[in-house]
Amino acid sequence: MIQRVGVTLAVAAFLAFAWGIHRRQVLEASGESVIRMLFVPSVEQGTLVRRGDELARFIQNDCGLVLRSEVPTSYAAVIQALGSGQADVAWIPAFAYVLAHARYGAEARLQVVRSLDLFVIVIARSGGGEPASLADLAGRRVAIPRNLNPELRKVLSERLNRAAPGWVEVPARDDKDAVRRLVEQPGSVDAAASSHVFSGPYDLVGDGRKELEYDRPGTLRETRVIDSSENPVAQDTTTYNGCILTRTDSGIRRLEDLNGRSFAFSDETSTSGHIFARALLNRAGVTLGHVYFAGGHPNVVQAVMDGKVAGGAVFYSPPGEREVRDRTLVGDARRLIIKRMADDESRRHLLEVVRIIALTDPIPNDVCCVRKGFSRRVWERFEASLQRFLKTDEGQAAYHDLVAGVAATPCNDAAFDPFREALRQSGVSAGRILEAVEKKLEKKRKRRGGGG
Repeated sequence: MIQRVGVTLAVAAFLAFAWGIHRRQVLEASGESVIRMLFVPSVEQGTLVRRGDELARFIQNDCGLVLRSEVPTSYAAVIQALGSGQADVAWIPAFAYVLAHARYGAEARLQVVRSLDLFVIVIARSGGGEPASLADLAGRRVAIPRNLNPELRKVLSERLNRAAPGWVEVPARDDKDAVRRLVEQPGSVDAAASSHVFSGPYDLVGDGRKELEYDRPGTLRETRVIDSSENPVAQDTTTYNGCILTRTDSGIRRLEDLNGRSFAFSDETSTSGHIFARALLNRAGVTLGHVYFAGGHPNVVQAVMDGKVAGGAVFYSPPGEREVRDRTLVGDARRLIIKRMADDESRRHLLEVVRIIALTDPIPNDVCCVRKGFSRRVWERFEASLQRFLKTDEGQAAYHDLVAGVAATPCNDAAFDPFREALRQSGVSAGRILEAVEKKLEKKRKRRGGGG
């Protein structure tokens, strides 16, 4: 009886497998497509698989296209899949895309759009006799960055006009320059404005005060925030950064302090967690001590927090509404650890212990690309359905978990030319890195297959 049941189950499994192959052949013969869609292993694999399946189900129900969503083991595996025809669509970092385009002719179609929440703050010097509120700025001079977000500028002007009649604008180049004028030219400026995003208490990023603290220690002690806008202004962006982390008590406050110290990069092929971070350290003339690749951004954060390394490199994005809502507070890689913590005290403690001291140059957000020769007609159906998915609350939540984005905007290969130039100037051989990773993948495959 048991043997008959086993045979029946085996037959059923074979028939299901055969039906699946037949179904795909029928779809492809009729001009339909079974789209093989890959995501890079950027966050927990279980989350990517679950959310990728949600997207696949929506698209199938919405327009009839059949998707198979998968998460390979590495960036290199995704690139290889695009080249061998084992993937049709892939959501990958800019670094992986330019390699896939150069080697296999992959085509960029969409770029991830992320959103950050900006506030505007007004800063005065510390000490007696200095302005303590907006009202104290009536008839006085305020340094305002020329590149201040237009909506923030409007908010600031309305607040100053209401509370400080006769105030005078002094143009500044950017947030840091506005604060520098305040502390170094006290006779010409009485206050400074700066855009502001939430950051850890000891981070050297987030607003002009913290940025200047890196160059001019003592800035935070010599200044104070006397006003802040109440509601954030959302700003979309198609770039992000890498950042350098250290422990607050490590004695490291500048990149040069990492000379000879141990350091963790995320992954050899990570743009933010290695390539651009390495370029930043090279420009600062830093020669690191022991270096290792931690195998992911959360692992780098943990290594720095535990004191196993003096510094580490991970991705950085300013926080948005979602980070405020889910109480992860920051948009950089620390949130991957913070969201596992059960209480706010533990979360605040991590931000006090692990701080950001520097950002890399801007990096293009992830790109959705297709393999060479992928059907334009099928792509148009896929994209239209994806955009409908993003208009739903469920779609927004899933998309944020998949790529930390809020939208997907059309792009083409030319959009990545400045990035290619930045890679060239970094002195890091992207092709060599990929070849090294591919060799490791091949060795793993041989070990699993008994060496054949």
